Amino acid sequence: MTSGSADPHRQPFIHYQTTADPYLTEAPHPTGPTFSQRLAKAAESGLIGKVLAGVGVAITLAGIVMLLILAAQAGLLRPEIRTAGGGLLAAVLAGLGIHIGRNPAKRPGAAGLVATGIAGLLFDVLAMSTFYEWLPPVAALAAAGAIAGVGLGVAHVWNSQAMGLMVSIPVLLLAPFVTAGVTVTLVGFVLVYAATTLWIQVGRNWFALYAVNTAAVVIPAVIYGAMYSEPWIETVIAITALVVILGSSILLVNTSSCPSIVALISTAAALPMMFAVHDNGVIAAGNLALGAALFAAAAFGTYGRVDVDARIMWFIGTAAQLLIAAGYLTDDTYQPSTIITAGTLLAAASYFARDLQMPVRITATVFSALGILMLNGYGAVRQVFIADPSGHSDSASLLIGGLLGLIATALLTWSWATENREIALHLSVAGALIGLWLTTTTCLSAAHVIVSDAEAAFRAGHAAATVIWGICATAALLWARTLKGTDRTIVLGAGLSVMAAAIGKLFLFDLAALDGVFRVIAFIGVGLLLLALGVSYAQKLGSDESQPVVQP
Repeated sequence: MTSGSADPHRQPFIHYQTTADPYLTEAPHPTGPTFSQRLAKAAESGLIGKVLAGVGVAITLAGIVMLLILAAQAGLLRPEIRTAGGGLLAAVLAGLGIHIGRNPAKRPGAAGLVATGIAGLLFDVLAMSTFYEWLPPVAALAAAGAIAGVGLGVAHVWNSQAMGLMVSIPVLLLAPFVTAGVTVTLVGFVLVYAATTLWIQVGRNWFALYAVNTAAVVIPAVIYGAMYSEPWIETVIAITALVVILGSSILLVNTSSCPSIVALISTAAALPMMFAVHDNGVIAAGNLALGAALFAAAAFGTYGRVDVDARIMWFIGTAAQLLIAAGYLTDDTYQPSTIITAGTLLAAASYFARDLQMPVRITATVFSALGILMLNGYGAVRQVFIADPSGHSDSASLLIGGLLGLIATALLTWSWATENREIALHLSVAGALIGLWLTTTTCLSAAHVIVSDAEAAFRAGHAAATVIWGICATAALLWARTLKGTDRTIVLGAGLSVMAAAIGKLFLFDLAALDGVFRVIAFIGVGLLLLALGVSYAQKLGSDESQPVVQP
């Protein structure tokens, strides 16, 4: 067969291409639904009905408010007619909504009617109490709580968070207009309202309603505390708001899909405590300490029953109030000591915090570091270089702060090193260096407290500090003898660095700044320590060299 002849067994190549083969054809891109299709879907799902009902609630409530306020200002109707007409209209709307809502399919629209009627009745009660003074505040608040309970009871039966929001949001936005501003009546009303709505949220994942009610309580309470100066009323309002909001979060957090968010929202209850009695430091600090105790009880008392992330949020509320309470409790001179004290207490408490040990330890570290930095800014650094500090009382506060800082540093170093054993030595060295600085400032503060002459105290403090630096370096170098490998290198380097710093301080600073007996004490003390170290390390070297060499 030649190359040009045809093969009888060979089939001709035929290329088939069909639209059914996905490898040969590209499928058409699906097109999204049109606007008309989306609109129809929204109508079928009831979304449009909910939007229309919400707008209708707002407009109708605005009309009721106009009836109660604007008509009163224009003198169009008698007060009895205005309030009775508004109440009758609101009751008819609520009754009509309950009647229509017997059919589950019609409940989205019926919820709007009921919410409008309930909110209208609430405004009617507030108007009778504040504008016309027909009802005393206690009676008005009781009536408002009962009305809200009826409406929200319907929301609970229908399992409609939207209906609860339709009542809560208008109350929050329009109630201040009815009460003519933020008053005790308004604050008491929103507190009663938030407490009344709690029972319908238990067992439900009604996150939005809790957030709105929290805002309804916190915002008026904060405004009232910032505007007025009535210590006992502000205190009662702030504590009540905290109990209502925090207690609600404890009951709701386990049934929420976002427990940590619910707990985080509850920390807003600390805001009224921070703004209440801001012009009286002692009362403000006491209020904040009480608030911190309540948040701590929530964080540690619900161990094993509440998610740890939610309990961390409550502990954040504890820490924030403790820090601000420390600022209120004392003046600027002793604020660093107060904050370091809080850090020391938290550092000690971290050993018993169980699963909250890490947040407590971190907070203790932040508090202690902040207090030590404030201590340096308030004079600890200045007295190291200047022989005439501002006053005897400042030296006393610096002495107390330095001693507390040493205790806090020791506790925190031990705590972090125990938890992180792989870097325990590094943490110990860092803590020792911080402690060495605090020891220096403490020596100078103590000298200024004991000795009235500023120059003599300055020299005595520096002499003691130099000797202590040498003692610490000697201890580190002796400790390095017992270690091996990298640990020995770290401790040896730290010890030599401190000893070099002590020697440098001795010749560069003490030689010029000190005189008389203090210079002698510093030089003799450091010299004896160096001699002791030389003997010790020579003995170590001699003992190593005296051992027989083992040949391989």
